[in-house]
Amino acid sequence: MADSREIRDIVERAVAEALGAHVENLQKELVTKVLEELGPVMGGAPGSPPGAAPTDVLNSAVSSVQDGTSQTDILRALLDGAVRFCGRAALFVVRGSSASGWKARGFDNDDGVKDVKVDTGSGLAARAVSDRMPVAAAAAEFSSSFVDEVGNPVDGNAVVLPLVVKDKVAALLYADAGTTSDGTIDPSALHVLTRSAGQWLELIALRKAGGAAAPEAPSPAEEAAAEAPPAPSPKALPSPVAKPAAKPAAVEESLSPEEQALHKKAKRKAKVLVEEIKLYNQSKVAEGRKNRDLYQRLQEDIEKSRAEYDKHFANTSAAGADYFVKEIIRILAENDESALGAGFPQ
Repeated sequence: MADSREIRDIVERAVAEALGAHVENLQKELVTKVLEELGPVMGGAPGSPPGAAPTDVLNSAVSSVQDGTSQTDILRALLDGAVRFCGRAALFVVRGSSASGWKARGFDNDDGVKDVKVDTGSGLAARAVSDRMPVAAAAAEFSSSFVDEVGNPVDGNAVVLPLVVKDKVAALLYADAGTTSDGTIDPSALHVLTRSAGQWLELIALRKAGGAAAPEAPSPAEEAAAEAPPAPSPKALPSPVAKPAAKPAAVEESLSPEEQALHKKAKRKAKVLVEEIKLYNQSKVAEGRKNRDLYQRLQEDIEKSRAEYDKHFANTSAAGADYFVKEIIRILAENDESALGAGFPQ
């Protein structure tokens, strides 16, 4: 007779196969349910343009998380989405009795978080790990040395949210309003986004490995792979006329550290600009894909965003990488360049 471990493995494989067959429907149901629950409290102001309501922004952020097919992609999308609801955000990976800084967004020096370690046995971190719920208090209660380094937020407070995967707190999301006088923070949206990321990590783990362990900090090899443009999923393979993939990770690694950082920044900027075009023009994007005239419908928005991108990167080594064009093709045209129609300037 099979022992309990064999039985557990058989069950986990069966669950993984079942989830794999229905994971896309689960994603849609999760987003729909979340937005139904939040609709009454996060509705857009009267007269807001389509796609501008807080629920639309949250929907976009959650969808980006659920577009991730690896642990690193999901965690990056979580951070990118978080800063749409706060001034600054940082992710700390929990290991034993401490949490180590992984990546950050919105700080003067985002890379500085990699040198930070926080004791999970005291303060806000301990409460978040123990309660498995968001906790808010003075930012110094998370880490006084961290706050001294990055500056106290405008209201002095921070929210710490646990990223729970398979009943284990795998990471902590630190968020505050930033240091400018107009800084704001939306803890409810951050909570939804963090929970969605945790649930998606679980589904991906079950889908791929029949019950993988909770995420840990990516290894250097994983980080290098994550910096390269993600491979298209089977449902989003580029057409024969699609633009060639971005330069291989091996080529980027030959650049100096300063140039690598510049290319990463350019990629992120291009992605954010194009996602905003999609967010605020959802009906035009849908019609443009259908009629294969995306550029004609969105020319003004595309060129305005292109000008913004070029303002930062046209005279740098990142200019030749065409990150903005690649994101237009990937995000707006869904990897089908022909959907942009005639006249799209490369």
